[in-house]
Amino acid sequence: MYLKSPKGEMDGPNGSPTKTPNEPRYKKSKLENLVNQMTSQPKVNTLVFNFMVENVQSLSVLEQPAFRKLIEGLSGGKMSMTRNTFINGIMMAYSKMKEELKEKLDSVQSVCTTADIWSAHNRSYIGMTCHWIEKNELERKSAALACARIRGSHTFETIAAKIHEIHLAYNIENKLQATVTDNGSNFVKVFKEFSKGDNENYEDDIVEFQDVGTILDGADEAMHLFLLPHQRCASRTLNLIASHDLAQVLSHGETAQVYCSAMAKCFAIWNSVHQSPLAIAAVEDIEKMKLTAPSVSRWISEYSAVEKMVSLPETKLMDVCDCFGVPRLLSYEIAFLKEYINVFKPLAFALELFQGEQKCFLGLVIPTVLTLKKKLCEKKTLALYLLDVINPVVEAIDYRFKQLFASLDAKMATATTPQFRLWWLPEAEREDMHLMLVAEATRLELAEATRLEPTDGAPISSDNVQSEDEFFSFGPGTGNSDTEEEVRRYLEGTSKNLSCLKYFQRVRKLFLKFNAILPSSALVERLFSHNGNILTPKRNGLTDDQFEQVLLLRYNSKICTLDKIFPE
Repeated sequence: MYLKSPKGEMDGPNGSPTKTPNEPRYKKSKLENLVNQMTSQPKVNTLVFNFMVENVQSLSVLEQPAFRKLIEGLSGGKMSMTRNTFINGIMMAYSKMKEELKEKLDSVQSVCTTADIWSAHNRSYIGMTCHWIEKNELERKSAALACARIRGSHTFETIAAKIHEIHLAYNIENKLQATVTDNGSNFVKVFKEFSKGDNENYEDDIVEFQDVGTILDGADEAMHLFLLPHQRCASRTLNLIASHDLAQVLSHGETAQVYCSAMAKCFAIWNSVHQSPLAIAAVEDIEKMKLTAPSVSRWISEYSAVEKMVSLPETKLMDVCDCFGVPRLLSYEIAFLKEYINVFKPLAFALELFQGEQKCFLGLVIPTVLTLKKKLCEKKTLALYLLDVINPVVEAIDYRFKQLFASLDAKMATATTPQFRLWWLPEAEREDMHLMLVAEATRLELAEATRLEPTDGAPISSDNVQSEDEFFSFGPGTGNSDTEEEVRRYLEGTSKNLSCLKYFQRVRKLFLKFNAILPSSALVERLFSHNGNILTPKRNGLTDDQFEQVLLLRYNSKICTLDKIFPE
C-alpha cells in the first residue's frame, strides 16, 4: 500500500517519493549562474590584484589575451582589470597599508630598523625594514618601510638624510633603539658623523681632513640629522672573521701548503660543476648528490660545500676527481679538510643562528660569541693541522666584537633574556649588572609616570604629591623596593622560557626595549631578494614609486590586509 505525500506524490514502501517521468529528482543550478552569484567585478579585481602583487607579475600579464580569456572564463564573463586600474589599486593599497602600519607602530614600545643599499640596471635603492617584539606573545614582528631610489653618489649625507626621512615618515624616531647595517664604510661614516650615541668605536677608520668652510656651508642642512646608535651586523662581522681573518691565517701559517692545495682541488671541481650541466650529471651518477659552487661572499656556503665533499666515501671522491681531470685529493689533504669541518663547525652554527628572525634577539649575541670562543678552544686538544690557527681566530673574535662587549645595550639585552640572565658574566661583575638592571627598570617606571602626569594647568591631586621621603633618594631604605625585589627574584629564577617574563613585568619591559634590536641586517637583504624579479627589462614600465609600492605591499602582506581595495 502506498501513502500520499504532502505534495500529492505517491510514496513508496520505504517512504521515499516516487519519480514522475517529466520531473527530475533535484534541480541543479548551472555552474555559470553559481559563479555569477558568488563573483562580483570588485571581487575579481581584488583576486587579480593580489595575484599580481604576491607573485610580482609583470604589468604586461594584464594585457595578454590568454590571461584575459582565463579571467573571463573563470569569473563568468567578468573582465580582467586594466593596467591603469592596477596602478590606481597600487596607490590605494599602499596608502592603506602605510596607515595601518603607522597605527601598529604607534602602539609599540621600542623598534629597531635595518638598512642596506642595492644596485641594479644603473639604479640604486636604499631599503629599510622595521622590527619589534609583540608585548603579549613576545614574538618578533617585521615590516618593510622603504625601498627608495637614491640618485647620484652614495655620500654619507645623502644616506643619513634618507634614513632620517624614513624614520620621520613612520613616526618612530622617538622609540628607535638602533639602526642595524652591514660594516660598509658608507654606513659606518653616516653614524660616525650623525649618531647621538657614543658607543661606536671608529679608531680603525681612516682620518680625513676637510676644508672647514665646506663643512660650515652644509651645516644648516645637516644640523637636524641626529641618528640613534649604530648596531653593526653581527652576522657580517662573524662572516668577516671566517672569510678574511681565518683565510689569512691559513694562507700564511704552517698549514698554508696543505690548505691551498686542498682548496684549489675543491674549487676546480666546483667550477667544473658550475660551468657544465654534463658535469652535474656525472657527479650524480657517481654518487646520488648535488655538488654546488660556493658563494664568494659567504663563508658558510664554502663550509657547506667542503662538508658535502668530505662526506663522500674516499673511493667516490677519487672518482669525482678523475671525472673532472682534477688531481686526486691526497690522504693528508682529505684529513685536513675533515679537521677543518670539525673544528669550525661551531663557527658555522653561530653564523646560521645570527641570520634567524623569530628567535634571534640582541641578547643572543654575547652568549653565542662567548660559547663560540669556548668551543674553539676545546677543539685544540684534538687538532693536528689547525692547532696554531685556533688562537688567532679567537683573537680576531675578541678584536672585532670588542664594541659589542662594551655595549650597555647588549649587556642589558642579554641579562633580560631568561635563557642567559647573569650566568654568562663572571661572578665579580654580576652585582654591578644587577644594580644596572634595577636602575634601568626604575628609570622606565619614572618615564611612564611622567607621561601619565596631568598636563600643565590641570589640577594636581593629593595622590600625585610626593612626600619628602619619596622625593629624596639618600640613605638606606630608599629606592623602589618593589623593583629591587622583582629583579632579584628574576635573577634567582631558573626557567629559560620567555613565557616566565609574565611574572616579572618590569623585566619584561626591559626585554622589549633592548631586545627589539636585531643582531643582523639579513632581513633587509631578503627585502632585496625579490627586486631582481620586479626590476627587469620586461618590467621597466613601473616608476620608482610604483616599484617601491609593489615591493612593500608584497613584503607587508602578512601584517597588512590587501582586501577591500575595490569596494563592492
